[in-house]
Amino acid sequence: MEFADASLEDLAEKVFSEKYNFEKGPTNLKGNSGKTWTFNALVKSGKFGRFGIFIRDWKREISITQLRQLHKACIDIPELEGGIMVCNITTDFSRDYSSQFGIQLLSRGHLVSKLRNREFQL
Repeated sequence: MEFADASLEDLAEKVFSEKYNFEKGPTNLKGNSGKTWTFNALVKSGKFGRFGIFIRDWKREISITQLRQLHKACIDIPELEGGIMVCNITTDFSRDYSSQFGIQLLSRGHLVSKLRNREFQL
């Protein structure tokens, strides 16, 4: 399969499942506030804990609203150590915002680059 044509969900699964336990979603988790949050996937690592993933396969850049939602979900759900946002296009502002709140922001290009580097190393 050509990486550039793959869906974001498939790319995220390939990148994370090599080292971590990748659970495909949608997964609903209830927070302390009583709100139910829906994650597209979860990543588990015995050493680092559990992380929620939002995957936004949109033709536009990721909005700050989506990053805020992920941040709020991670704060509301105590068993999550943090959040990962996977999207097609990032901006400088979204990268700054995500790093300020401890959210990992990964673009399609970043995932494809990771996978191609792995192929090259084999």
